[in-house]
Amino acid sequence: MGHVLPMRKILSGLKLFKANSFTLVELLVVISIIGLLAGMAVPAIQGGLDKAKQGVDVANARQLGIMFFSEANDNNGTYRVNGDLTNTSPATKFLTIVQGMFSNGTLTTTKILSGQGATPATSTNTVTAANIAFGYVPNLTTSDDGQIPLIISKGPTSLSQSNIAMLDTYPWKKKGLVVYRVGNSAEFLKSGMNGAAVGSANIGITNSNNVIQP
Repeated sequence: MGHVLPMRKILSGLKLFKANSFTLVELLVVISIIGLLAGMAVPAIQGGLDKAKQGVDVANARQLGIMFFSEANDNNGTYRVNGDLTNTSPATKFLTIVQGMFSNGTLTTTKILSGQGATPATSTNTVTAANIAFGYVPNLTTSDDGQIPLIISKGPTSLSQSNIAMLDTYPWKKKGLVVYRVGNSAEFLKSGMNGAAVGSANIGITNSNNVIQP
């Protein structure tokens, strides 16, 4: 016959179990604290991811800009404005210029054209506007003011104002812009920095040229 525990011992064990258990209120408090901590962590994680992606976009713009700069040095300091390097009539689309660079071997990879909101094309023959994350400023030379943007996140169409208003349709929405300048510097301009209003990016200079979109 099995051993039977005395009722007093059983009741004592139940009391001990109850004493070491969470009450419903305590459990809800713990869950609330975990939720609060998770809510605080998500923006920090998202900010870190955005910063990493912005770094990739800046690196791509810099590599692309260096290719344009190298080509311009062999073209009397003039940046190309069309698919054909000798064509001095500005193209209406950046894609046309890019296709010309693929054709003469100046550009050999689609990856550096991509960025936020634009995935790389599978080959140089299949590049479309959707695979290009940047716009291009034509009619520039290597001797122009080094602060003038040559490559900028697609979206803005004019550099007539130093403060560019961000739109939700831009790759980085209202967070900022990627800029590569004639002076061979590249950066991510955050919204609200350098005296700009929140929702705007200050490029620090104006220019009469329009920005050619992909």
